[in-house]
Amino acid sequence: MKPLSFRNPEYLLLAVIFILLLVLSFLSQGYYGGADNINHYFISRYSFTYPKLFLNPWGRPLYTILSSPFAQFGFQGIKVFNVILGTLSALFLMKTARELKLSQPWMGIIILTFTPLYMIMLFTAMTEILFSFVFIYSLYLFFSKRYIAAAIVISFLPFARTEGYFLIPILFLGLLMRRQWKAIPLLGTGFIFFSIIGAYQFKSLLWVIQNNPYPLIHPLYHTPGPFWTLVLQSHNTFGLANLALFGLGSIMLLVSLFNPKRETRIKAAEILLMFMLPVLGYYFFHSFMYSKGWAGSLGFIRVLAAIIPPASMIALYGTSLFSMIAGNRNWLRTVFNVLIIATIIFFNFRTYRFPVPLGNEEKIIKKACDWVKTNYNPLPPMIYTDFNVPYFLGTDPYNIHQSVQLIEASVVKHISPGSLFIWDSHFGPNECRIPLDTIMQDPYMHLIRMFRPKKAILTLGYKPYEIYVFGKNPLAKEFDNYFLIQSFIDEEDSNFTPILRKVFDFESASPDVNSRIITANVASGRKAFLMDKTIEFSPGLDFSCRDLKEPDSALRVKARVKVYSEVPFSENTSALVISLENYKGSYCYKALYFDKTNFTAGRWHQAFLNADLPRIRSKDDVIKVYVWHTGKKDLIIDDLIIDILADGNDQK
Repeated sequence: MKPLSFRNPEYLLLAVIFILLLVLSFLSQGYYGGADNINHYFISRYSFTYPKLFLNPWGRPLYTILSSPFAQFGFQGIKVFNVILGTLSALFLMKTARELKLSQPWMGIIILTFTPLYMIMLFTAMTEILFSFVFIYSLYLFFSKRYIAAAIVISFLPFARTEGYFLIPILFLGLLMRRQWKAIPLLGTGFIFFSIIGAYQFKSLLWVIQNNPYPLIHPLYHTPGPFWTLVLQSHNTFGLANLALFGLGSIMLLVSLFNPKRETRIKAAEILLMFMLPVLGYYFFHSFMYSKGWAGSLGFIRVLAAIIPPASMIALYGTSLFSMIAGNRNWLRTVFNVLIIATIIFFNFRTYRFPVPLGNEEKIIKKACDWVKTNYNPLPPMIYTDFNVPYFLGTDPYNIHQSVQLIEASVVKHISPGSLFIWDSHFGPNECRIPLDTIMQDPYMHLIRMFRPKKAILTLGYKPYEIYVFGKNPLAKEFDNYFLIQSFIDEEDSNFTPILRKVFDFESASPDVNSRIITANVASGRKAFLMDKTIEFSPGLDFSCRDLKEPDSALRVKARVKVYSEVPFSENTSALVISLENYKGSYCYKALYFDKTNFTAGRWHQAFLNADLPRIRSKDDVIKVYVWHTGKKDLIIDDLIIDILADGNDQK
């Protein structure tokens, strides 16, 4: 083996890329993959304080143990850990290509590190990069004929990510084909090692199996998706250049299986087994799980970063065609190399944004946390639904006196007085199973502040992303939190320009509603509108987006209406609705259900509803606002007022 020296051009290339990745890592304020980053970071960061975290099944014990020293330097430290692993993966990909006697093995460094998904995952605290390193390193050991070491290394793969159990059989087949009987039993080394060291903590030698963090039927995430979701996003995974090289390499390998030379056929078969089969198997496994809604699979492509090194080997094999075409013409070989490298790098930086900025949701949660730090010193006990809260506040998420994540609505009543509760619409109603109305209607919870983006962004469940900060009071008080929401929104309106106002006071009703006009019980003026059991939709707004002068502006729709019911609203189902619709149906729907408020029977109440609309998809889309009534008892409405506003900062 050649000594590692910068006199070797490939190592100089690797060093330059390592420095580039470090710079991009330090310049990246955000991270790809969502709040799972923060959860992994916290487990690694606080594992020395709470040693049980070292074997936390969700955190992946191998990842936690190896990354925890780096995490002591903060989130940036754990990103450096992944950058180092990614660089080492590129190194061993190149070394493996040498063992396979592929032409220009150094090109594997470019292919792997500039694969779009792989590069963006380097600047995270996610486990896929460690998984990819362990797998490619074990393959390097295998092809360099260090079979026992290869078996031991790959045996730890499931403790980087659970999918490792499905890739260990790949090496088993390789060892079987090469008749390495002594190495095969060592494929269980990792399982035995972690079973023993975790037996005391979990009171069982089988804790690895018994504490699987991903049950087959996840209690929340079990909705099936299209089988081809991951395949159809391959351009975002590999980039078009690497994807083309992968396809070319696949064809060349299949053709090589029929080569007259036995050595060529054997090498092609081994590459297909050890590199192609893991890629296809990994794709199939995750596609199948997502299509069934099993093990909490959500169809995220980030999991595919784990098998990008073996996919890069196939792509590297594809470049050998250009070497064959160039032959002894070095100038043509150089032209091919420059074009391939330039294309790979171009599609990498075109696919994702580098340095990685904070995501839209993270920007809002950071803004909320900055506001809390400015207005509360020292910080009170913090209750939250998003792990980003203790991250941006700098609190210990495992110290119950500093911060606690709530994971079910029944626990809300146990929040200690004086605490702040930061609820977000991503994790609040989903992982944490706490609907906003549960907090809004709690007489001890007082809405202090709300945060949301100027232009609406949709989060998990296709709901607008919003953050609400509540204070827990020692005594029950009659806070109208719904009214407080409206007051905060009114403050925001100073940045908006009115586009349209529509008022239905029913004082001068049109012929189509005259039959429903009443004068006996009204909120204001002399007339109101009666919705009996035969009337499902009230008069309302039906506004064509074609009439918008600035269709790209951030739009806000505000609606208010006065409602009256002789029976409890819980027995008279109705809601104020804002809907943005196209020919397929509504793609932004927001409703205030009156039975979810503190409205009482026999009294007039003012209902408020606001919606920051996402980007308008077509001029033919329609904004609708109305009262929806499916109850069997009479509902009276009055003074339905609707406003459409545009963000003044977005106006041209």
